[in-house]
Amino acid sequence: MNLGTSGMRIVEQTLAEQMKFSDREIEKRKQLFDLRGEDIATLLSCKSAVVERLDWAIDEFYARQIDDPEIALIIGDSETLSRLKGAMRNYIVELFGGVYDNDYVNSRLRVGKVHWRIGVTPKFFLSALRRLNVVLCAIMDEISDTPIELHARKEAIQKILFFDSQLVFDTYINALSTEVTAAKDETAAYARGLEEQVALRTQQMKELTLTDDLTGVSNKRAFGEHAKREMAGAQRANRELSLLYIDINDFKLLNDTLGHQVGDDLLVKVARHLKGASRESDIVCRLGGDEFCVLMPDAPASAALNIAERFAELMYEEASSPCGASVGVATTGPTQFCTVEDLVSQADQSMYKAKQRNKGGKPGLVCIDNPLLSSDDGDSEAQEDQALHSEAG
Repeated sequence: MNLGTSGMRIVEQTLAEQMKFSDREIEKRKQLFDLRGEDIATLLSCKSAVVERLDWAIDEFYARQIDDPEIALIIGDSETLSRLKGAMRNYIVELFGGVYDNDYVNSRLRVGKVHWRIGVTPKFFLSALRRLNVVLCAIMDEISDTPIELHARKEAIQKILFFDSQLVFDTYINALSTEVTAAKDETAAYARGLEEQVALRTQQMKELTLTDDLTGVSNKRAFGEHAKREMAGAQRANRELSLLYIDINDFKLLNDTLGHQVGDDLLVKVARHLKGASRESDIVCRLGGDEFCVLMPDAPASAALNIAERFAELMYEEASSPCGASVGVATTGPTQFCTVEDLVSQADQSMYKAKQRNKGGKPGLVCIDNPLLSSDDGDSEAQEDQALHSEAG
């Protein structure tokens, strides 16, 4: 796969490529340090003499280096010293090689990266560079025939060492910048993680404040928020909004006679069956005590009655219920709308009608008031059949 430099991963790029060292940039650096063609020729002319004295130069250089306790501590052991001497041998040979192109620059950048990784700070690097200059100038003193020749050679060495040092420092700066960027990214990622955790905890806390602890459905506070939102949505879309209001019959008596655990189990069962009977868009809430409601967006009274019927069936199918329930139904819209408070009041009144019809009846019945059947039509038998929907077996 062909990738441009900008699209390549870092590990697929040389240091020179990462740091944008073009041939033009290298030539500009040479001009900056006045490293001219005659200087390059001078260095190349000294190569054979330097190579002949290379062992002495390296031993002399490292003798001066390890004489400093801090530098000796950085080097650490004989094996590392041996590897460093081998690397220095190559470094000096390249120094007098006469070719200072992209490959040369990349090798100097690697030197800087290695020094950074092992903890060689700029002060130690510059002191090493000074010692190397002293050793190399000593060789120049030995092989030069005239003061002019000696001066030209020492000046060429100084220029190439300065040229190398700025490459090394570029690597130091780049490494430091990379670490700062990485630290910044890590801090930003940590901050984002904290923000996400805070948002999650905030959402969880909000859900806890809007959720009934016992049944897991929405609580009265949540119902108020849902009702306002759904009423506004129904008015915008000219759609009906229905509400079921459910009250468990004789719940206080149940708690007093059979205990609160039985009462809690019944509340959980009622909530479960209301959710099971409802559509995905419906909102089941526990208003408190033994009262529940189901908010049904885009649902006419007939759809609300179907859900109430399904709830009654689920209550009947599971097992005998110690108490029945009364269900009221109210609908508003699609053209004229009442307030949320009025809708709740209408559903509450409808629930009481269902409860009155079942007064003195058998326990365990789910009684549903049907607002579609008018009490004025004289069909009291149909109303009773609709109201007393199911009896626990």
